Amino acid sequence: MEDYVSGLNWLVAFLPIAVLLLLMIVFRWGAAEAGPIGWAIATVAALTIYRAPLNLVALESVKGLWSAFLILYIVISAILIYEVTQEADAFEPFRRGIERFSPNRLIQILAFGWVFASFLQGITGFGVPIAVAAPLLVGIGVRPLYAVIIPLVGHAWNNTFGTLAVAWLTLKEVTNLSEPDAAATALYAAGFVWLISIAGGLLVCWLYGRLAGVREGLLAVVPISLVQGGLTIGLSQWNDTINGFIASIVAFGLIFVIGNLPKYQRPSRIHSRIFTDVPRGEAALDNTDQPEMGVHQAFTPYYSLLGLTFGILLIDPINNALGFFEFGLSYPETETGLGFANSSTETSVAIFTHAGSFLLGAAIIGYFVFASMGAFRPGGVQRIFGRTLEKSVPSIIAVSALVTMSFVLRGTGQAEVLAYGVADFAGAAYPVLSPYIGVLGAFMTSSNLASNALFGSFQQVTAQVAGLNEFAILGAQTAGGAAGNMIAPGNVLLGTTTAGILGREGDVLKVTLPLALLIAAVIGIVALIVA
Repeated sequence: MEDYVSGLNWLVAFLPIAVLLLLMIVFRWGAAEAGPIGWAIATVAALTIYRAPLNLVALESVKGLWSAFLILYIVISAILIYEVTQEADAFEPFRRGIERFSPNRLIQILAFGWVFASFLQGITGFGVPIAVAAPLLVGIGVRPLYAVIIPLVGHAWNNTFGTLAVAWLTLKEVTNLSEPDAAATALYAAGFVWLISIAGGLLVCWLYGRLAGVREGLLAVVPISLVQGGLTIGLSQWNDTINGFIASIVAFGLIFVIGNLPKYQRPSRIHSRIFTDVPRGEAALDNTDQPEMGVHQAFTPYYSLLGLTFGILLIDPINNALGFFEFGLSYPETETGLGFANSSTETSVAIFTHAGSFLLGAAIIGYFVFASMGAFRPGGVQRIFGRTLEKSVPSIIAVSALVTMSFVLRGTGQAEVLAYGVADFAGAAYPVLSPYIGVLGAFMTSSNLASNALFGSFQQVTAQVAGLNEFAILGAQTAGGAAGNMIAPGNVLLGTTTAGILGREGDVLKVTLPLALLIAAVIGIVALIVA
């Protein structure tokens, strides 16, 4: 490490991220415009200051494009399922159904943006909760900007143990934890996750109506967060794989019980700025011209999504049969002129068990069901594919550039220099900054899984050298990565694309970045106490 860790190298490694944030937040560039510039800066730094050979940078770029392809498969499939639902005008009866369940708008956004988004994170992940929840929130009258922000904040807690715990299992793998050590680490991680769950619910209420919103939503937030966090802690000592799934599905059932309480069977008294000026809920309830499509019919694509996910992932014979079809790439060992080495690796994907395939299959099922009901006007197929293509092109540019930038940073040693620079600066206060490294990893890679793969072993070694509680530090790492999903460019792009505000990623980050940093600060303070 001493061969390439220096103040200059740290500043050079931070430059692409700084420019990216500056362009998106200050100058309000979209990710499609800012992403290629960040990638270009990272590439120039790799070839010059970090003395990476051209073939190494090319290989890391190929790795990035491969990962971008897997992300874009989800993005494009998520856009398609949204456009199928939109073309069938199925959001309107679904919105009416939610309003009948509870006329309270705060309960409606908590149900969609916190509880349902968390439930989707428990079974699919990879940005699907944002891609699904954002347009649903728009459908019940939430302004598109907040329709993106709310699920970004609401789903974050389940990014460690959700999605069949792939992020947590990755952390265990890269740190080579024994079973007792893994159990201890999981306990700390679950405790930090509980903090994110509570913060997520309260922040959604705050966005809805500031302190009045928090007071109105407290009766819902407290029991739901107790279920989400409490079950996560308990199950962390029993089962890795279905921990987040069980916690989120129980909470999903609880929201229907809470929504039927007398307090939430009355309209909210708060005139929230996150809803459109037209009071869509009240207007809809007064409209006697009810749509023919029922709520459950309108939700067909999303029922199909849940059915495909459960049927494939949780039934082993089906999962094993479909998982047999894999393809991928192999990469040789590489080394920079400064001595940073990458071992040879292989990557593969089981395409039929990929989240993008679940979304694509659900979109196809939804289309045929809606078509059999006569829900499409002539030319519906052309409009669906035309709008999908129109929305996909900017996302393809942005995701490809951002993910490739992250791989160039990681594969040329720049990401590691960033982490070590933070550790050297922090000294004894390192536990406070440990979750921020997780946040940084998630921002760079749009994934808590990748953040744990990138920085998990570094956090473990740093804790051991500094004589700190490594279980608490590793728990803070993955919790920070979970919080970092609020600002992960890939997730933000999924939201802005499906909510119809592509190009306003900087506006989203203006809200979610301070929230993510605040949550990381709370985790860091707790980590300092216990580590």
